[in-house]
Amino acid sequence: MPLMRLLPTVLSLLVLVGCSTSKLDLRDEFDLYRASFREKLTAKEALTQQFLACTGRSHGDSGAPSETTLQSPSGPMPGVSDNSISSPVRTLIQRIGVRQPQQTDSLLALQQTVFDLGDASTRRLDLDQLRKVVDMIERWHGHVDSDEDNLAKDSSRFARLLLSYTKAYFGDLSFKADPAASAGGVHGVIRVTSRGFVDRNGTAFAFPGLSPDILWDPAHSLHVSTTSFDSRRVSADLTRLFLEAFFDAAFQVPAVHSATALQVSWKTPEQAYPEFDAAHPPISLDALARVARDAMRAEAVVTSLVGKAVRGGGVFSLQNETLAAMLETAAGVMAKKLVEHEGFCYFQVTQGSS
Repeated sequence: MPLMRLLPTVLSLLVLVGCSTSKLDLRDEFDLYRASFREKLTAKEALTQQFLACTGRSHGDSGAPSETTLQSPSGPMPGVSDNSISSPVRTLIQRIGVRQPQQTDSLLALQQTVFDLGDASTRRLDLDQLRKVVDMIERWHGHVDSDEDNLAKDSSRFARLLLSYTKAYFGDLSFKADPAASAGGVHGVIRVTSRGFVDRNGTAFAFPGLSPDILWDPAHSLHVSTTSFDSRRVSADLTRLFLEAFFDAAFQVPAVHSATALQVSWKTPEQAYPEFDAAHPPISLDALARVARDAMRAEAVVTSLVGKAVRGGGVFSLQNETLAAMLETAAGVMAKKLVEHEGFCYFQVTQGSS
């Protein structure tokens, strides 16, 4: 029958469409910020090499990149390539694998996504791969919830940042005796709560269920507006916390004074997260503001693109608002962190040059 003869062809087309439609092309949008750094260095070979060397290592590492030949998850890339930004991510995953080998495979989706975003020839986002990333993040947060005591003993930078960011987001709740209690009376207890997780730019994110009547210390009240929370908001925030901790551990872009990363109790002084020193700034304050603006704009653009793709009646539509919120947040935060790292490198290598 003609219909039966056509069926294999139709199925083949559907398979081809399914394989291709999961990828979003971000070259015209995401490149607006990242490509501008490279374009300005095109005619300056020495600065270009310094820039690639900077993006190939964390800002907490003053030495040369540990790898001169970069590897993609699917094979080698010859020479020092445009995708040097993947190197700190790969190095961090290798370090996590030494401590927790059972978690290494779960991080490979994140590594591949960073590689795809960092490749200037494609600059794409695979939504199927991104879904693996958010699934992996959910498993990691389950590990934090069920094994906080053991995680607290982990001295690695990523583990301590993830635990600290999560605790800060939920208020880092503690109780203390009221020092103002009258003699002989009841010695009451007061609650001390942090103001939420503060990223390296100084932006705060707090669990929406926190009470507005919270205290930073016994003498100072902090009044915040709370909203009713739902799965979309909390799931998106937890996705953000993981990726902020991961990329901060990988890139270590210097943070402003209020950042949660600077409040972490480290096992050794060498682990301390780098603070932006206004007395000896690695880049100017104007450049710092430019990096922050570009990073936030990149997050907004990519979040919007992914949000449009996974909502509504399009081919990517999930009909799952919670998952959609996690996907768009994951993509947006990754875009932000890549721009932060490259932007900081750009101004470091160009300041003082004509």
